[in-house]
Amino acid sequence: MNAASGDEPQSPDPVTEAPGKRLLMDAALRLGARNRSLGSLGLRELAREAGLNPNTFYRHFKDVDDLGLAIIRGIASQLRQPLRDLRREAAARAVQGGEASPMLMGIDLGRGRRVCHETVQLFFDFVDGHAEAFIIGVRELHGASPVLRAALAEVMEDFAADMAEDVRAFKLLPTRVAEPVVRRVSRLVSRNLFQLSLDYIGEPERRTAIRAEAEEQVLFLFTGASVLQVVGAV
Repeated sequence: MNAASGDEPQSPDPVTEAPGKRLLMDAALRLGARNRSLGSLGLRELAREAGLNPNTFYRHFKDVDDLGLAIIRGIASQLRQPLRDLRREAAARAVQGGEASPMLMGIDLGRGRRVCHETVQLFFDFVDGHAEAFIIGVRELHGASPVLRAALAEVMEDFAADMAEDVRAFKLLPTRVAEPVVRRVSRLVSRNLFQLSLDYIGEPERRTAIRAEAEEQVLFLFTGASVLQVVGAV
């Protein structure tokens, strides 16, 4: 089909249209999660782990950085919109339920806690199902590849931007808290959650405590920012 027909070609689904690509990505996740950086993986090693001919790699990826980008973007696309949807649903339920919420300097603590709780729970539920990807992602954030470092920084910036926009849209903080402050705090929250994901994966006996700690950090950061804005410290 061509553009003149009005029908745009569809991007192939990597699972159904390119099984080799999916096999290579899964192999990279398994190998990379074993205390290895993606950049240290050899193409033959990847192909062997995936059960493929080494030449198959170049049908799907230019190099290992290209493979890493595919993994990072895939995980981000699976998590980003669900997190936004859940924040929206949690905020709506808090309003519709007519919950009696304590107020602190204009902050609706009840609504904020509900949205925070459900967002954090979804995040760590996702970590449960994608542990290898989070191990690799957090490691590559400080890794040797500038391409992957930049891609991961962009992912966290996108998550922070979504969070800041939702905080303002759902009035989870008083309007007097300036937008740049909300954005800075959202960046801190995003980075903290990704860092805590490694503790969560590595210490299964503490998972309940780590979820609670993450919620507490989010609440402290946003409440603290609001209070500091009131007293003119930010």
